[in-house]
Amino acid sequence: MSKRKELEARRREQQRKQTIQIAVIIGAIAVIVIGGAVVLSALSGQQRASALPPVKAASKATPANAEPNGRAWGPADAPIKVEEYLDYQCPACGQYGRNFEPAVIEAFAKTGKVRYEVNFLPFLEDRVGGRESRDAVQAALCAADQDKFWQMHATLFVNQLITGQENVGNYSKPRLKEMAATIEGMDTAAFNACLDSNKHESTVLQIRRDAEARGVQQTPTFFVNGQPFPGVRSVQDFRQIFAQVAPNVKLDE
Repeated sequence: MSKRKELEARRREQQRKQTIQIAVIIGAIAVIVIGGAVVLSALSGQQRASALPPVKAASKATPANAEPNGRAWGPADAPIKVEEYLDYQCPACGQYGRNFEPAVIEAFAKTGKVRYEVNFLPFLEDRVGGRESRDAVQAALCAADQDKFWQMHATLFVNQLITGQENVGNYSKPRLKEMAATIEGMDTAAFNACLDSNKHESTVLQIRRDAEARGVQQTPTFFVNGQPFPGVRSVQDFRQIFAQVAPNVKLDE
């Protein structure tokens, strides 16, 4: 081999070794960066979890004329039908659930002329690719399996973060199990198994698809005899809506 060719071979070998060394260094840096990100993410998650308030119990009786193991009250053939669409992380839904829904139940559940059904549009998890909205709904349906829907429904709203924070672990499965444990008579082992197995996830997602097909774009939205009425509603608001969509129905007779 000529001297020139020998020098070129040595130069190529040195370049090859340098390339390998650079690749090793870059790989090591990537491992450190990714590992650090994972650790920071875990610590951040722990900090968020530790920052959450203690789980609170809610006191709520089952409404009059409630369907057993269901999420509706009132006769199936009632002349007025209300369908609510909600997301348990939605602040406006929480405002309605805590401040207005109890009075709506008191005013109309006993009449036998109104049917009220809770449906779901769990969309506030979308932008983070999370599960908290759908898992909160699953928790409500797992409770319904034990005829505890209304108690879990109230418990979810009393534990909603009033600050409007979403997808920060408040409706993580461990927290949902804590909430369920506050409900008197709840079989927590059965509830936990239901939640862990995602038993109701396909139902939740189908209800969401149905909501989107109906054009629901915000929560809460109420359909009254098929007509949409978005936004928080009081007893007086519902009386006015009922008079509009079912003028011949006398609720107080």
